[in-house]
Amino acid sequence: MRQRLAIIGAGIAGLSLARALGNSADVIIFEKSRGLGGRMANRRREGYAFDHGAQFFTARSESFKTVIERARASEAVAPWPERVPTLSRAGLLPDDRPDQLRYVGTPGMNSLANALGLELTIRKEATVGGLIDTPDGWHLRDGEGGDLGRFDWVISTAPAPQTARLMPDAFSGKAALERVRMSGCFTLMIGLEQSFDPGFEAARIEDTVLSWIAVDTSKPGRGRNGTSLVLHSRNDWAEANLERERSAVTTHMLAAAGHLLRRDLTHTAFIDLHRWRYANVEETAGQDYLLDHQRKLAACGDWCRGNRVEAAVESAEALARALLPYFRG
Repeated sequence: MRQRLAIIGAGIAGLSLARALGNSADVIIFEKSRGLGGRMANRRREGYAFDHGAQFFTARSESFKTVIERARASEAVAPWPERVPTLSRAGLLPDDRPDQLRYVGTPGMNSLANALGLELTIRKEATVGGLIDTPDGWHLRDGEGGDLGRFDWVISTAPAPQTARLMPDAFSGKAALERVRMSGCFTLMIGLEQSFDPGFEAARIEDTVLSWIAVDTSKPGRGRNGTSLVLHSRNDWAEANLERERSAVTTHMLAAAGHLLRRDLTHTAFIDLHRWRYANVEETAGQDYLLDHQRKLAACGDWCRGNRVEAAVESAEALARALLPYFRG
C-alpha cells in the first residue's frame, strides 16, 4: 500500500520534491495562495505585469540545468538579463559577473513553477494550521480547524519561521529551524504610461533604502505597452520598517527611486507595494534538509542552503533521495 505524503507549500522546493517522489507515494501539495511559485511571483494589475518576488535565477548543478533546458524547450523560461550593472548616485558601474547566465520565467516569473506543477495534485488556498499526531498517522487541520486529511508523512517547504511554528516541539529538526534567520523586503511596483529606458534592463543599487531595480517590460514574453518598473528595498531597511504604514514606506521608496533615476515618480499611472516578511536567508539551517524519520516529519527549502532558487531545488532533491528508501520499503 502506497504511503500518503503531504507537502506544505507549492514553491519551487515543494514542487520539485513532489515531482521526485510522485512515483513512490501518493502526494498532495497544500498551498495557501491562489498561485504557485512562492517568491517566484507575478502580479498583473491595470494592464501592467510585475515580477515582484525573485528577479532571476541561475543554474549551476547538472540536475537543475536539465530542469531549465526542459523549461526552455516549452518556452516557460528564457535568458534575462544579459548584464546587471550597479546603479549609484555617482552613475552606473559595470556588471561584476558579466559571464553569468541568468534566467526568468516567461511570460511571468511563476511560469517555471506552473510548468513544474503540471500533473501534480495541488490544493490551492488551503492553509495548514496544525498537525495532529494519531495512531494512524498525521491529521492536518486548516486555520479554522477543518480536516484536510490523514497522511503518513508531512513535509514543510514553507519559510523556516512558518515551518518552526507548525512543527511539534518533538520534531528533531526544531533546533536547526530556530537557527535560521530570514529578513524581509518591500517591493515597489510602478507602471508608467510611456516607454522609459534608464539605460539598463536591471541593476543592483547602492543606496540606504533600495537594493534593486528592474524594467520588467524588457523581459522576454512581456507586453510592451508603457513601462513596468520593479524596485526592491534593502533587507536591513525593510526589517527596520516592516510594521510602518504602507503609505510611508511607499513615499520613502519613491523618493529614493526618483533621486537615483532623476525622474519624478510620484504621479504615475500605477503604484503598488508588497511586503515580503521572509524574503532573504541571512543564516541557513546548515544542512541540506531536516528529517525526523521516527516521527515521519521533514522540512526543506532554500533556507537550508542559501538564497538561490537553485538552493531550493537542491534541498528538495537531497531530501527526496533520503526519503525514497522509506517509501520503497
